Amino acid sequence: MLNFAEVANATANLWSMVYTRWFAEEVFSSSWFVIAGSMILIYTILILFIDKSRLREIFFYGSLLAVAFNFIEMVATNTGLLAYKTKLFPFISTPFPFTYTIHPIVHMLAYQYASDWRSFAVINTITTAFFAFIAQPIYVWAGVLWFGHWNYIYSFLLAGFSSTMARVFVLWLASIEQKNATETNRSSLSPKLQPAMKPLDEDERD
Repeated sequence: MLNFAEVANATANLWSMVYTRWFAEEVFSSSWFVIAGSMILIYTILILFIDKSRLREIFFYGSLLAVAFNFIEMVATNTGLLAYKTKLFPFISTPFPFTYTIHPIVHMLAYQYASDWRSFAVINTITTAFFAFIAQPIYVWAGVLWFGHWNYIYSFLLAGFSSTMARVFVLWLASIEQKNATETNRSSLSPKLQPAMKPLDEDERD
């Protein structure tokens, strides 16, 4: 049975191998520039198109997705289901470009244009299908991703479930906030999250 010191030494040796390969083959390769270019593009789109009146809500939604996507990726990469052949930085796990940036940001932009569950279902399905069946095959072709016992259907189903549950959680917390907020605080909430207010009757206005 392996003890802790042996596992720690194996981790250190793996880091040395990863760094050596990254410095010799990955950094500034065409695949590396695909990752860097994707990040620059997605941040530019975010700055230009994000609804700045709903930053807290949208970034909270994106943060929930980042946590969910990171958990999925951690399980998949640690069990050998998939791996990154090219990394932006020389770390064994490299979630920043995709899990914490590209994937959540695109879903954030899709989320902000969904005014109800029906529009969300359509927009979210399109977004998830784009990542699973267009973006990921491109990354595999470009030498960024490697699939072992993973396939695009897994990506589609897990991303669709995660993004849907993230919206459920955001709306649930918003309903709690609305119930406990004063009128002043309620007016600062996003219009999409505010409850419909019943108009005052004539007698009440007087």
